[in-house]
Amino acid sequence: MNAGRPKEPSGDDSSGERADDRLEQGAEPERPADWAALLKHNWQKRALSESRDFYVASHPGWSQSQRWEAQARVDADIVCMGLDESWLRQAEVLEIGCGVGRLVSPLLDRTAAYSGFDIAAGMVEEARQRCRSFAQARFFESDGGTIPSAVRDRRYDLILAWAVFIHCPQKIIAQLAGEAFDLLAPGGHLRFQLLADPSDPTGIESSPQEAAAAEEEILAMEEGADEGDRSLIDDHYYMGHAFGYDEARQLFSSFGGALTLHRFDPGHIYGDLTNPPSAR
Repeated sequence: MNAGRPKEPSGDDSSGERADDRLEQGAEPERPADWAALLKHNWQKRALSESRDFYVASHPGWSQSQRWEAQARVDADIVCMGLDESWLRQAEVLEIGCGVGRLVSPLLDRTAAYSGFDIAAGMVEEARQRCRSFAQARFFESDGGTIPSAVRDRRYDLILAWAVFIHCPQKIIAQLAGEAFDLLAPGGHLRFQLLADPSDPTGIESSPQEAAAAEEEILAMEEGADEGDRSLIDDHYYMGHAFGYDEARQLFSSFGGALTLHRFDPGHIYGDLTNPPSAR
């Protein structure tokens, strides 16, 4: 389902290139701003790849339009699970890391309006093209470490970060999640997915057989990558901070609100952080 290669954006990417060079030499960024520049630089590479959609959603059949759209509907169902449908119909939605706008259509089938932002200019450009028929959708480019000021013009009932925080260092996750919580309307939900520490078995809800089968599917997809895509997959910073279960609880509880965590498989932690209706 590749929809053409995005144009290379204008602008100075030297800070990201410098951070990339330092990382290759074994020196990880220390400041969130340096991490953000590095992530921005390297996700733009993925935005320009012919396999861009794989990086947006790494699932079997990612290059087939029907399976791509079906998986988007499944993921939107998971994001909205347990939420009242009549409440959702009035909801303002914000997506952190919108990619190419994969979830826009299934989300707007049940919500009032959608805003999304992404770290890569190429992803944002592609999202605008693919979703140009949706008058209720808007897209913005971010600096990689903070929520864009243009997005802060309203409160949101549902904020999601799906397959995004799994690629981010802890400092960036903490910054974005804290800012997102501040933008939640009373009674609003922040729903997110984290990479889990495989050495910590706390909270795992799936069987070992189910977990192994899911891991084998991903490995099989990666094995078929060409040399250029392989270099992007094998970057040692492609996957972000792996959270222990209690570590995730401690971080997200610090923002306030009511937190619920689930670990349906060993590799990920899923969370819902709710802003109390009485807040503000």
